[in-house]
Amino acid sequence: MEPPREPGPPWLPEARPAYPPVPVPPGPPRGNGPGPARPRFDWRRLTRSPRGAACVAVLAAALLLWPFAGFSWIPWLIGVAALVVLRLLRLDGPLRGWDIPLAGLAVVIGLMLSTGPWAWAMAASIGVLLAGLAQLPWWRLAAVGAVLCVVSGIGFGLSLHQERIEHEQEQARAGDLSRAGIAEESADIVPTLVLSITQSAPDPDLLCALLTPQAEEQLARGLSVPDCAAAASRLHQPRAATAPPTTAGMPRGADPKQPPPPELTLDACATFWAESAGTPLGKIQVKLVDPNQRTYLVTGFTPCGG
Repeated sequence: MEPPREPGPPWLPEARPAYPPVPVPPGPPRGNGPGPARPRFDWRRLTRSPRGAACVAVLAAALLLWPFAGFSWIPWLIGVAALVVLRLLRLDGPLRGWDIPLAGLAVVIGLMLSTGPWAWAMAASIGVLLAGLAQLPWWRLAAVGAVLCVVSGIGFGLSLHQERIEHEQEQARAGDLSRAGIAEESADIVPTLVLSITQSAPDPDLLCALLTPQAEEQLARGLSVPDCAAAASRLHQPRAATAPPTTAGMPRGADPKQPPPPELTLDACATFWAESAGTPLGKIQVKLVDPNQRTYLVTGFTPCGG
C-alpha cells in the first residue's frame, strides 16, 4: 500500500480576492431640473410606409385645393361621413387601415368637383413650390415650382375672367327673357311708362322691366341719376298721385290690321312722360320682341324736336 499523502494547500483560496468596485455613472440631479429629451416627430418616419405616405399626400392635396373651393366644409363633411360608414360596416379591418386614406380621397374628389382643371394645376404648382422651399438651399425644385405657379396662375386668371363673362351673358339672357315676358303692345308702352311714375309711389320694377339695358343707361344719364330705380324716383312727382293724367295725347302705336313693324318711334311729347322726364326724352323708340304677341320693349329715347 502507498503511504498516505500529506495534506497540501487547498485548491481554492480560503477567501475570495477583493476586486475594485465598478464606478456607477451619476444620475440626473433631482429637483426641478430638465428631464430627458422627448422624442421629436419625424415626417420621414410617417411617410416610410405606403399608408402613411398616402395620408400625407391626400391631406396636402386637400389643403391646397380648399382655398380654390371657397373654403367649403361640405367635402370635409363627406369625408367624415365616409369614414364613419367604413367604421360602422367594420371595413377598417379588411382594408388594413386604409379607411382613413380612402376618406381623405373622398374629400379630395369633392374639392376637385368644386373647382376646375386650372385650380388643380395651381394647387399642384403651389405644392411643388412649397416642397422646393423646404429643400433650400437646393433651389432647383423651388425654381420649377415658381415657374409652374406663374403659368398656372395666368391660366387660372383667364379661366376666372371667362367664367365671369359667361355669367354676365347668362344674366343678360335671363333679363331679356324676363323683359320679353312683361313686354307690352306698342299702344300700351307709353301708358305703362306713365303709370309707373304716376302711382302713389314710384314703381321702378314696372318702369325698368319695359326698358332694355341700353335704354336704362340712357334714361339714367339723361336724368343724371345712377340707375333706373333712381330714375323712377326722380320722375315721380307728388301731384301725380292725386291727379293722374288721362290717356289724351297717347300715341296709337302700330296698326293692328297690319303686321307689326320691327321698330317704332312713339311720340310721347304731349303726355305726362315728356312733362316729367323732359323733352330730350320725349320720343320713345321701341323694338319688336314677340311677333306673335305683337309686344315691344323700349330701346332708347330721342328729343321731341328731332
